[in-house]
Amino acid sequence: MSLTSALLTAQSALNTTAKQTALVTRNIAGANDPDFTRRIGSVVSGSNGSTYLSMTRSADAALLSKFIESRSQYSASSTLQKGLDRLSGIYSADDASGSPSSLLGNLRDSLQLYASQPGNTSVGEAAVSKATELANALNRGTEETQKLRLDADSDISSSVKNLNSLLAQFETVNDRIINGTRSGADVADYLDQRDGLLKQMSSEIGITTLVRGDNDMVVFAESGVTLFEGSPRTVSFTPSSAFSAGTEGNDVYIDGVPLSHGTFQQPYGTGRLSGLLQLRNDTAPGYQSQLDEIARSLVSMFAEIDQKTPATLPAVPGLFTYSGAPLMPPDASILPGIAGTIKVASAFILTEGGDPARLRDGGAGGSDYSQNPERSAGFSARLQNLIGAISAPRSYDPNAYAGDGQSLLAFSAATISSLEAKRKTATQTNQYNSVLASRAEEAVSNAGGVNLDEEMESMLALEHSYKASARIISAVDAMLNELLQAVR
Repeated sequence: MSLTSALLTAQSALNTTAKQTALVTRNIAGANDPDFTRRIGSVVSGSNGSTYLSMTRSADAALLSKFIESRSQYSASSTLQKGLDRLSGIYSADDASGSPSSLLGNLRDSLQLYASQPGNTSVGEAAVSKATELANALNRGTEETQKLRLDADSDISSSVKNLNSLLAQFETVNDRIINGTRSGADVADYLDQRDGLLKQMSSEIGITTLVRGDNDMVVFAESGVTLFEGSPRTVSFTPSSAFSAGTEGNDVYIDGVPLSHGTFQQPYGTGRLSGLLQLRNDTAPGYQSQLDEIARSLVSMFAEIDQKTPATLPAVPGLFTYSGAPLMPPDASILPGIAGTIKVASAFILTEGGDPARLRDGGAGGSDYSQNPERSAGFSARLQNLIGAISAPRSYDPNAYAGDGQSLLAFSAATISSLEAKRKTATQTNQYNSVLASRAEEAVSNAGGVNLDEEMESMLALEHSYKASARIISAVDAMLNELLQAVR
């Protein structure tokens, strides 16, 4: 090898080492960035002993895809669990002491005490007070359930806005990747940014991807609808200003195609958007239907019946009334929102000019409905009938999904049980998804993340390589000096 060749080889080695050092420095700088992927430099030999550096990203597309999938599932199940926790907390999740089931039991006990002392007005007033607590609980349950739906609707709007923003950013980054790939420029940083945007998108909605020529990427929603292909598709949603029982929320549209929870895979869907749609459209309305069936049954159970023979007047609400009074709600059929308007009739409330003794006698609907026209203090037949009715089998709308042919006590207890069963299952699923997402994230980090110890070792090795190349140049320089002196 000539001195000139040796000098050129050493210079090439120095340049390559400098580039490797810059690459390691770049890795160290990105160590705390969760979207940064470690750069790997490979030294490639060229002609005449020259070398150059080939850089690749240590990204694993399969691991990233699995991480995106697991993150979407965790986001959906986490959203649903939080919503179920909130529903469960309406009536004190720990002991359910404020639940309709518990308060109905209290009312039954008060009626039993009143039946044993039918002439005691204060005991009757206490029974009416228990009924008021039960009605207020149903009102509160409806208010909180519909507030949950409204909050979910608002979160859907936020999710859609965030998704549109991410898609707009994705277009910018994807265009830079395509142009950079075509021109042979380094696009590693843009690839990192694009992967980071995919991770963020997967939290909002389940996605799949397809990479085409020039590193161009197409993004699909899990339902198969295209989210991005060359340009972002419009995700649109109109939030609702208020919710009441029976109100349906507006659809989310992707490029004109409506989405519902049912369009997503997995039991709880994928992405926060799916979990929110399930809460707003399925979970909360289902619980509201159960509350409405409890309220409807109470109005029917405590209704007053014409005592004439033959009866000519229709049954009317008695102790419990609602916004549709004096009409009675239809049997075994959900009346949306009745749990939000049920209340104890003023005719029974002492402070509102009523008489608690009407609970014993009847007659709130008029004298034709009274079972104790003489106002006998020892009359307890009606109270006994009401106590029996609370424990008697009844028919319920099958769409309430809490059973049929059971007592109202059992039905109201079943509503709590079914909610807690859903909550338990959602919690277990969410815990599993959390572990799965954590393991997937760990796998992605192990494959493409930066290990500072390894980078420092590489830096030391490069330092030694740099010194070796520098010594070669020094030796060649010394030889050239001696040769020049000899020539002179």
